[in-house]
Amino acid sequence: MQLDMKLPTAAALSVAVVLGLAGCFSDAQSRAQIDLVEAFVDRPADPDWPYLDAVDVTASTCTGNVTCQQAVQSDYVTVLKFASVDDAYEYAAALGGDGVQIDPLVIGFRDDTLTTEQRLAIIQSVSGINASSPD
Repeated sequence: MQLDMKLPTAAALSVAVVLGLAGCFSDAQSRAQIDLVEAFVDRPADPDWPYLDAVDVTASTCTGNVTCQQAVQSDYVTVLKFASVDDAYEYAAALGGDGVQIDPLVIGFRDDTLTTEQRLAIIQSVSGINASSPD
């Protein structure tokens, strides 16, 4: 199945609304303010961009040695938010090539069939999210 790799309009708008916080933050500080459930779960599904159509898995994921604050998961990825950039770094390193750290966020790739281009588009989409973004 070939999926369109454009950024989703509905998702971008919902993230912009959710993240419309005032003030100046560094990217790491800004991303620490993000509510992953609001950003990825409580938004309309976008059939052209299913990668981040997620469910809240915080209760089952952020336990024991996984010290995340929030976690959301789709068929393609798990996105986790940690209390610190250092904690996110350690978790992403443990995932090896299937983990990407973006400040306090970590993307864990779950679907081995994703192409390099699809992975890069997902990383770009999550990298563009921060609470101080005007859009």
